[in-house]
Amino acid sequence: MVVKNSDSILKITNPSRKKFVELWKQYQPFLIDSVAENWNACKNWSNDYLIKKCGNHTIRVLCYAENYLNNYQYVYDKTYPDTFMKFKEYVDIKFSEKKTENSLRYYMCAVDLEKFFPELTVDINYPEYFSRKPKINFWFGSCGNTTTLHFDREHNILAQIRGRKRILLYPPSNYLSFYPPNGERGALEYCSKVDPLNSNLELFPKFPWQQKKEIILQAGEMLYIPPFWWHHVTGVDENISLSFWYDINIGDWFRQKRIFSIILNILHHSKTVLFTHDGS
Repeated sequence: MVVKNSDSILKITNPSRKKFVELWKQYQPFLIDSVAENWNACKNWSNDYLIKKCGNHTIRVLCYAENYLNNYQYVYDKTYPDTFMKFKEYVDIKFSEKKTENSLRYYMCAVDLEKFFPELTVDINYPEYFSRKPKINFWFGSCGNTTTLHFDREHNILAQIRGRKRILLYPPSNYLSFYPPNGERGALEYCSKVDPLNSNLELFPKFPWQQKKEIILQAGEMLYIPPFWWHHVTGVDENISLSFWYDINIGDWFRQKRIFSIILNILHHSKTVLFTHDGS
């Protein structure tokens, strides 16, 4: 059964692969419920459980200044210097009152689940909507952690395990209307200079402000985000997410509406962004 939520994002309950593909072909994001909520991950992944299972694992986390959103430096590669620490240390710093050096903040994002947390894979069921294996990214953050406006090249099924995330979605149109740092040395061309939380029509007049779709992704829900759809993500509270990334194959170019023309538009303006993206 398909329903609409208040922001005109379709929601479907425990779809069959056939029903998923019917919606997938429309090249629109949609919500899926009654799937991830049944995983052991949604039932068991407390901080204590995760520390007991994986506390001594060394992980990579992003490190950034408190005011990093005040300018466009996030569009440049290496803006966030990676740092490494044990998982239990990250949890202790992140969710305690401890002050970090120079008011730095940390965010564990896009960590390869199978590589760094293989013992946790038994707590999830791999979605079977695609006939190929996904890469699974593990995200663990707190209220206010933000992933700035960007797109992914992959099909993304974002499963919310704990907490909530606010997600702003924009359909791809003209690549340049999203003000990527196109041609700027060292820049991440799949990112946008626009902060969609702070409208600035004077600085970004061509940005599609009115095309925004906004949802609060609840624990136990999944969101399908098509390739090249721009999205901005903010933690509403302490939260854990898993993103299942499925590579595009050639057949997708012709089966999903508009995706082929979107790819051509991007390639017209950037010859590298489709091949260098390591996304988030």
